[in-house]
Amino acid sequence: MQPPDPELPLDGPLWRFATRVYGRPGVAQACLALQQRFDADVNLLLFAAWLGAERGVALSAPLSRQAQRRVDAWHEDIVRPLRAVRQRMKTGPAPAPCGATEALRDALKAVEIGSERIELAVLETLAPEALAGRPETDLDAVVRSNLRTVLALSAREDLFAEAGRPVRAIARAALDVTEEAVPCGG
Repeated sequence: MQPPDPELPLDGPLWRFATRVYGRPGVAQACLALQQRFDADVNLLLFAAWLGAERGVALSAPLSRQAQRRVDAWHEDIVRPLRAVRQRMKTGPAPAPCGATEALRDALKAVEIGSERIELAVLETLAPEALAGRPETDLDAVVRSNLRTVLALSAREDLFAEAGRPVRAIARAALDVTEEAVPCGG
């Protein structure tokens, strides 16, 4: 087994941001709704939210496509199949679900999260290119715009109205996490 690439920031700012945001009430449900309805990559959504909330950077359509291309093979070949097996084990095939298969399902969930962590680390390596843009001041607008830019990768623009509530939930959580990280008076 090869050691992890020291260049991938597995414990970097994007991972820390993503875990804090995803853990907020309603965010997991919002992300999963966008994943199911629009086939959105939750990690790309969290990357977009991080760029907007923590960096004040608008995600351009070309950079969002570059980010998607950078992680697409990993996401399709590793993350999605792990998720599919884990989800399938909820109801079967026999002998699932049972105590023994639940333990395996929990272990598989940890592997799936590890694969998503790697995907986020790969996305974080794009930050220098994204940060070349000028920081914006209306962070809420930037985060929402960034999330819609990512949704545009897989959804038709006329469906965006249906994404309004989940996008607002993710944007609010991202901004809350960012505000909490700023020291008082900072």
